[in-house]
Amino acid sequence: MNYLKTFLPHIFGNKKGKSFVLPAILEWDKLSFEEKLMFHTLRNDIETFIDTLVVSDLTTQQIYHLLSFREHLTTEFLNDIIGHYPFEYRTFNSAINGVVLNKVQVQEILNHQTYKLSLIAIFQKDRSIPGRLFIRRADGSFVHKNNGDLWSMKVLGTSGRGLPFNHSNGLTPCGVYSVDSVMPEANKNADFGKFRRLIVNFLATSPNEENIKQFLPRNQHSNAWWLPSIVGRELGRSLLRIHGTGRVNINPFSSYFPMIPSSGCLTTIETTAFGLCEVNDQRDLLDTLMAALNLPIAYENESKIHGLLYVIEFDDTYQALEFRS
Repeated sequence: MNYLKTFLPHIFGNKKGKSFVLPAILEWDKLSFEEKLMFHTLRNDIETFIDTLVVSDLTTQQIYHLLSFREHLTTEFLNDIIGHYPFEYRTFNSAINGVVLNKVQVQEILNHQTYKLSLIAIFQKDRSIPGRLFIRRADGSFVHKNNGDLWSMKVLGTSGRGLPFNHSNGLTPCGVYSVDSVMPEANKNADFGKFRRLIVNFLATSPNEENIKQFLPRNQHSNAWWLPSIVGRELGRSLLRIHGTGRVNINPFSSYFPMIPSSGCLTTIETTAFGLCEVNDQRDLLDTLMAALNLPIAYENESKIHGLLYVIEFDDTYQALEFRS
């Protein structure tokens, strides 16, 4: 059983309040730090666990996990963490408060030259609503269709378990990532669709986060909008992907119909709509990325897709922006 997927939503996600049965026996020594926090919270004895911790010996990952459970910690213990780790607390607090960018700020990112292929996913603050994905070539121009219209694609970046970014299986954190090829094969089609999924990785830790700042406009180096990706990385989140799905959304009233939320990945549409037309956006995405890299569109070239991914929350619609051709 994946404990975090099963029980964490009862504390922070979309299953809160529903009945559930905790495991009768737990091998505590085999649980992750986050799992221990979760089960002690569910058993209403989290103080028993935190009494075993030495605050001065905590790792960055443990600090961020504890801060993710801050509403369940005693005031004394939380203040002790804040006193010992003011930088980590400020970073975490800025990240979870979320920064929704305005038109000027997003336009600066769109115009910023990185000399790398870039995927730019723009969302509203409400992640239950699909966003749009755009492709910027290494020369800074955006991909357009043959008729001259801007190329874009619907993309969903929410959590099917209703969890925020600072928990396992939470929504995709805002920030800058690397796109590093595709999975070796298109397997687990029910979850990930019939086309290979793109591999998304956190940018490696570096002094003063220069690995990320090099891909941002200089005046956004001190901005907080990209901090969720830092906190997500330090929390140990992994296996982020861009993929389709073989599952079907049977609720036409859902805000993201016909899309399917995931466990923190970005998802594309891959479905047959009402039995009338087949939509294979993941296939279109892979082909468009190869073309943007001046690669022949072929299966063997999918593994050569490399670039950046920006995940942004915006306070307006993408139609208000300019995409250089």
